[in-house]
Amino acid sequence: MIIKKCRFTVRILLCLLLIHFVSSTSHSNITNEDGKDEWSQYRGPNRDGVAISNTSIKAWSKGSQPFQVWKKPIGEGFSGIVITGKQLITALGEDGKEFLVSFEKTTGKEVWRTALGKMFVEEMGNGPRSTPTINGDSAYILDSNGGLYCISINSGKQIWKVSLTDKFKIKRPRRGFSTSPLILGETLIIHGGGKNSAFIGLNKKTGKTIWQTGESMAGHSSPFTAVINNVEQSVFTIARIIEKNGERKILEEAVSVSSDGKILWRGPSLPQIIAMPVFVPPNKVFISSSVENGCLLIQVLSDGKIDTVWHKKEMRNHFNSSVYYKDHIYGFSSSTLKCLVAQTAQRKWSKRGYGKGSLIIADEKLLVLSDRGKLAMIEATPKGFNELAQAQVIEGKSWTSPTFADGKIYLRNQKEMACYDLTK
Repeated sequence: MIIKKCRFTVRILLCLLLIHFVSSTSHSNITNEDGKDEWSQYRGPNRDGVAISNTSIKAWSKGSQPFQVWKKPIGEGFSGIVITGKQLITALGEDGKEFLVSFEKTTGKEVWRTALGKMFVEEMGNGPRSTPTINGDSAYILDSNGGLYCISINSGKQIWKVSLTDKFKIKRPRRGFSTSPLILGETLIIHGGGKNSAFIGLNKKTGKTIWQTGESMAGHSSPFTAVINNVEQSVFTIARIIEKNGERKILEEAVSVSSDGKILWRGPSLPQIIAMPVFVPPNKVFISSSVENGCLLIQVLSDGKIDTVWHKKEMRNHFNSSVYYKDHIYGFSSSTLKCLVAQTAQRKWSKRGYGKGSLIIADEKLLVLSDRGKLAMIEATPKGFNELAQAQVIEGKSWTSPTFADGKIYLRNQKEMACYDLTK
């Protein structure tokens, strides 16, 4: 009898260990068949700007450069780089057209390119804005004029295309369509615009509409996905026009949508949101405006009601988002890099000199790219600003956030693309 009880106890313990292992790895870095790190979508594997990797990186010596793997010219655009298997994929504009292009990640050699729509041209910079999303053997990309594509990553062949402007009558934003597609299970979710098409769910394999809901103007911010109060949901920041006291006004909102298209909650937001909202576990959302309205932290209560934790002017993200890491928020407030306490917005340190830069976090370090192509490695700590290394690595306007995988950082701007090994 004692032996049977022991065997039963051992089985229970093994089941608990298995459950713990599965749950602890469910949000780990996406890996390919070789166990290599991947960066499959906008802002990384978990869409939060944090590389989840065991790879250690180190600072290069003062006055020198990080180890360059390759560098090459590239077409115009602000699209981010995604990594999957042996290839990296990004969107660019050349010869009046936008393309999705695959390159060998070890050499930068072009593998295939697929034509999208007409190249978007404007004074702030030409070419595609959206970052592709990799899911299985497919890449999903939104071009600047509203063409949403599913493309085979093996061949570059177009699988399907949906025009947001034609099918849903969505008006192109002034700066072009910029939001990056989100995949939840079998559903592709995109922020659209207009009446009953603010949020659109499509079958990722066929492009057929599954659901559409909400009302908003087309915007530039991308959503994130998180489990909040035990419910998986996508969180968007939007603006819509309402009638109030006989006048038309713009209402800014944070909106949560379930995977089947149900609106779960609405909360306050800020004007002129470009950067992506940031999840602050377990149930808060950080939102930052590109103008003087600053930033906002809201809390999602268990009954679906929203509480404003604080509204401060400490952080004004322009086109690149902040990163939440170990109870702190790191980001660019206009042209100043800052570290804030997430729960209070207390400033721990600030530093100028990188312009309106971008950043990600890897191996407990901030990897900062200035808006003119200077790369810096900085300790990700609230104790004080400590730059470990810096170097000029690409030239010209550099507004695209870095990509990191296998100890290597991938960078691009309007002129060139480069890979640097940070382990050497």
